[in-house]
Amino acid sequence: MFLKSLATALAASLAAVTLATACSGPVAGREKVVLVEGDAFQGAADAKVTLIEYGSPTCPVCKDWHDAYWAEVKRDYIDTGKIKFVFREFAVHGAIDGAIFSVARCSGTEDFFDVLDEAFASQDKLVAAAQSGDAMPELRALGAKFNLSEAQVNACVDEPANIRRVNDVGTDALQKGINGTPTFVVNGVKIADSAWPAIKIAVDAALAGGDVPAQPVAPAGDEHEHAPGENH
Repeated sequence: MFLKSLATALAASLAAVTLATACSGPVAGREKVVLVEGDAFQGAADAKVTLIEYGSPTCPVCKDWHDAYWAEVKRDYIDTGKIKFVFREFAVHGAIDGAIFSVARCSGTEDFFDVLDEAFASQDKLVAAAQSGDAMPELRALGAKFNLSEAQVNACVDEPANIRRVNDVGTDALQKGINGTPTFVVNGVKIADSAWPAIKIAVDAALAGGDVPAQPVAPAGDEHEHAPGENH
């Protein structure tokens, strides 16, 4: 669903942008760029529970979730080896999402999630740049923070393997009835509520060996207000 339009949009953005860099000076870049292959994940590869997020770095609800819950999820569930957390790149906003994901993939397994952290922190700038039709300087600035040169970022966003990955995730998601971000899946069960307190119930049930509830009810008194996932 994305391949032709995404490739065309990325090519157009590359052709339209000037060679001016958005960072303070040129970055030599990595000696070798090694792409992340398959699912990018954190935590134990053989964990009893796998939590998958279909997300987008330009989705405001995804940013809200990340800002409110990510530190707790990482501290209590990923770093302790309880779960394997997978992030699947659902490019609901097309070329800009695909380009950010490409920079993350080119940054390798060690930096993939750090690139997403930085993209969420810079969401307003990235979205504004995309809306202006001149996103490459911001994408180059993002890549420079992870030692990717301007030329390497240019190559990354036009890399067929990265574009193919976006297509594959998009096709897989839609086939599974996933059409919005963020959407979470616990051991193969799509969770109706994207708020962490509800997802936590599902994760804890799976850790205890029970059935994963598709519609868990978050505890009363949860102080966060949650908007529904974006539908596209």
